[in-house]
This record gives sequence, C-alpha cells and structure tokens, in this order.
Amino acid sequence: MEQQRGDDRHQPDIHEPGSPEGMSAEEVDARSDLARWISGVHAFPADKKELVERAQGQSAPDPVLSVLRSLPDRSYDTMNDVAEELGLAGRGQFD
Repeated sequence: MEQQRGDDRHQPDIHEPGSPEGMSAEEVDARSDLARWISGVHAFPADKKELVERAQGQSAPDPVLSVLRSLPDRSYDTMNDVAEELGLAGRGQFD
C-alpha cells in the first residue's frame, strides 16, 4: 500500500520545463535570438558600439538593434553580461 505524503510533498518547479531556472521560454528565445546576432569567434569582450556594429553587419532586425542600442556604454565580457544587463540571465550562469 502506498503511503500518502504530507507537507513534504514535492513542490512543482516554478520555471517552465526546458528553460533554465529563473527564465521563461520567451526569455530563453529572446536571449538565443540576440546571441545569434552578436556571438561568434572572438566576439567578446566588446563594447556597445561593437555589438551594434556586429549586429548591423549581420543584418539583424530592427528590434534587435534597438535592444542593443539601449545598452549602457560599457564593455561586455560575455553574452551573459549582455543578457544580465537586459534582464535575460535568469538565476543561473551560462554562456
């Protein structure tokens, strides 16, 4: 006979299946889309101007360029730095 569990029952995950902890599926998609336009070999470190120029050179759509132009003027060491600045990093670290 199976015993019922009381207060120690497993709580469901707050994040969506397949998404890193702290990120919705939409945030994962937005981060992936952004990374497609600015990542590459030796992509980082890069400043805001370099990121915008790289995305323009890849013919990124206007919404991507707009988001990149909204970044503060500073150097970014990784894609995660950019994602954190835009609120797309979730609670985990990944590059």
